[in-house]
Amino acid sequence: MNSTGRTTFLLFLGALVVASLLASSSMAAVIVNDSFADGDVTQTGALDTDWWTSSSSSGIEISPGSLGLVTGTSGRGIHTVFPAQTLANVGDELKVSYTFTTPDTVGRPSSSSIRVGLFDTLGRAGLDDNVSASSSSPNDLYGNAANSVPGIPGYMLDMDLGDGTSEDLNFREHDTANASGRLMATTSGFNNIPNSGPDGEYQFLPNTTYNGTFNVKRISLTEMELFGSLSPGANGIATHFTTDVFDSATIDMLGFHVNSNIFGSSNTAGDLDNGIDFSNVTIEFCPVPEPSSIALVLGALIAMPGIRRRG
Repeated sequence: MNSTGRTTFLLFLGALVVASLLASSSMAAVIVNDSFADGDVTQTGALDTDWWTSSSSSGIEISPGSLGLVTGTSGRGIHTVFPAQTLANVGDELKVSYTFTTPDTVGRPSSSSIRVGLFDTLGRAGLDDNVSASSSSPNDLYGNAANSVPGIPGYMLDMDLGDGTSEDLNFREHDTANASGRLMATTSGFNNIPNSGPDGEYQFLPNTTYNGTFNVKRISLTEMELFGSLSPGANGIATHFTTDVFDSATIDMLGFHVNSNIFGSSNTAGDLDNGIDFSNVTIEFCPVPEPSSIALVLGALIAMPGIRRRG
């Protein structure tokens, strides 16, 4: 092999090394991967997480392989608090995926009735527990404007129940200055982020398994990109994304809420037709490659031809 060929080979080899480093440095770190195999709402495995009720202590049930959000005739929520992830750099992304199955009963059309949220707890330790909150007894842990307690920053993805013609995906930002003390149990205290996704992209049917995602990605010094999806959808998968100026770059709480009379006919744990059942929830953090490591490798790569010529 002549010197030109050797130089070309070294450059090619260096490019492969750079590509490998970029791929590995941007590889997602799995924070939570909970399939509820232990049949326990408390964390028993390294990638399990603790699950708590968000409004009523009757809103949760657990069995091996299934986490139930017990709603039926009552609106209720559940949440988990996980190690805080800060989207410090442009390109950093937090990804949530979840799988759930609907019960026998699916209610009448209702807008914004199924909700997923990502929030910064602001270090409020009481959120890492069962939380009681209602219209008559709001909870300051979520933030409560009536008591001058700022709301926890974050976003909510809401979905509709309908006949397949009007359902869309929509994002809202928690209004930290006007928090309701009920978090996702109401859209009051949230600011709608225009625009919503296309109508009729999905439909919730009885006894059907759905896969959803909610991703938050930092795209500038001040903005986040929000992405949500649900499948199966009318065209395979329903998707929607938007951008918003964020209040916090830290996320450490995931919540789910379903309104009353949406899924199930009973609000009692242990009944068969009492709400949706989750079979997996996964949370991943995807950092951008560190600029210093990229510069180091590229510098070495650029220097290769000179080193070869001197040899």
